[in-house]
Amino acid sequence: MPGIVSEPSTAGQIVDNVDVFGEPEPGTPTRVEVQVRACLSFGELLALLAFTPGLNLLWEELDDDDAVQHAVRFAALTVDIMGLHYLAAYATALYQGAEVLDTGRVYPTVDDEYLTAVGRAVTRVFGVAA
Repeated sequence: MPGIVSEPSTAGQIVDNVDVFGEPEPGTPTRVEVQVRACLSFGELLALLAFTPGLNLLWEELDDDDAVQHAVRFAALTVDIMGLHYLAAYATALYQGAEVLDTGRVYPTVDDEYLTAVGRAVTRVFGVAA
């Protein structure tokens, strides 16, 4: 039976010795660059930046557009996308000083001033507001 030989198709460039963000990391497995499109609201961005475990933007990093964008990339890769809707509604309510609806979920706490600074960074970097 005749066969067809073709070049392998990939989603992006094949890379070696880099971490999941493309930063050098010797000894890691071969990876392929994948472009992911996400459409995120103000509340979702706010929740990602304020509540993602392991993501701790310092106050001065909130003034650094690159740091904020990198933090969103990290958070988007680690988030429970199904729970993000609820967390975004909670974060937005806190940000706006509105009543937080009881959904039966347990939410993290955050300093009001820090959340306000995160919201300003979201608006400045991404152009969306509450």
